Parts: sequence; C-alpha cells; structure tokens
Amino acid sequence: MRFWISFFSLILIASFPFELEIGHYRVTMPLVLIVSLTLWTIRELPLRKKLYLFISLISTAMCLTGLKLVSIYDPVLMIVDPFIVDVVVLIIMGFLFYGDAASRNVRYASALLGAALGQVFIGMILTAIGFGHTIGEHKYMDVAAVSFLILLGIDGLVYMNRLFNAKLQSNKGDVHHL
Repeated sequence: MRFWISFFSLILIASFPFELEIGHYRVTMPLVLIVSLTLWTIRELPLRKKLYLFISLISTAMCLTGLKLVSIYDPVLMIVDPFIVDVVVLIIMGFLFYGDAASRNVRYASALLGAALGQVFIGMILTAIGFGHTIGEHKYMDVAAVSFLILLGIDGLVYMNRLFNAKLQSNKGDVHHL
C-alpha cells in the first residue's frame, strides 16, 4: 500500500505543471489524475450509494462555487481567508454526508470529487463571462491536500480512541470477589 501511495504522489508532483486543453477550458493534469483515482475507488459501489454520492458531490460543489463567487464579487464579506473556508467546507460536507467510520474511503472520494466538481463549475462560470481560469488551479491542489490530510488525521484519532477504549474497558460479565 505504501508503494502505491508514494507512486501516486510522485505522479501528481511530476504532472503538476502540465495542462490539457478541452474546448475553451484549460484543465490541469493533477485534477484529471485525482478524478480518475477517485472514480476508480468508487467503481464497485452499488447504484444506490452512487446516487447518494452524486447528491453529496453536487451539494459540495455548489457550496464551494457559491462561496468562491461571493469571494470574487464582494471580498469584504469574506471575513476568513477563502482557503480556510474551502478546507472547512470540504471537511464538514464530508462528515455531513459520510459520518460513519465504515465509509471513510467514500468520504475521501466525496471531498476530492466535490472540490473537483466545484472547480469545474467555477471554471465554466468564469470562462463564460470572459475571465481566463484554469480548472484545477494550484489553490485547488492545496485545498484538496490539506482537506485530505485533515480527514486522514481525524480518522486516525478516531481509530486510536477506539483502540484505547477497547484496551481500557474492564471485562464485563466477569464475577469478581465472590
């Protein structure tokens, strides 16, 4: 597993400066690779869970797009840095739709795909009104990386909490001092 994680990280780093031209849009290669990996991760989900994932993706993307448009239109309304807001939105939406520990891989995929879809929405809007925008810009990669690492850290803390609670629980049902 460690080999594949390091291999994919190296591929993302190596493909960072490259872009694709798709119609009127410029798309970065890391975005294409992340979307491909997350789609490969969710390929075996049943149809019902894929539909639920689609709803979570649309909700996350619309939330990120709305916040980005507000920060572009009136930056004074954004009290907190938009980078921090994007990270917090991805984490909250990930836990809102996938709160149980059994679906942590789908939570990661939901956060990454939701951010990617939000980039597509904002890229389409900004290109339509005449601004040049690269879909999957460098800030997206930062937001995706920080959100993913925070989600991993939270899941690690939850795992350690369960491990320590299992070790510290007394054996219920044992009869002591009869």
